[in-house]
Amino acid sequence: MPTTTSLKLPDALKATIAQVAALEGKSAHALMVDTLQSAMEDALARQQFHTEAESALQDTLRTNRVYRAADVKTHIMARVRGQKSGAPKTVPFDPSRPMTSR
Repeated sequence: MPTTTSLKLPDALKATIAQVAALEGKSAHALMVDTLQSAMEDALARQQFHTEAESALQDTLRTNRVYRAADVKTHIMARVRGQKSGAPKTVPFDPSRPMTSR
């Protein structure tokens, strides 16, 4: 069951909400609820991304193995062309080497 929450909005923001809501054919309330829902979904997705990234980093540090970017690109491009391609081989992780993009 929905609960009531009060927000104190700056006048300029309230006017913008009213303007956007009118343009979208929504009430100001519906626009704010939709916007908050979308923002919370985005925040949860970012948190999940960070959690997975931290896990991947810890896995890399534990195994000391990584893939060369060029090998991954070659593998993916072969797959895109419909060619069979074995998975790239891992190599030792060397944190002293700078990461480069090509």
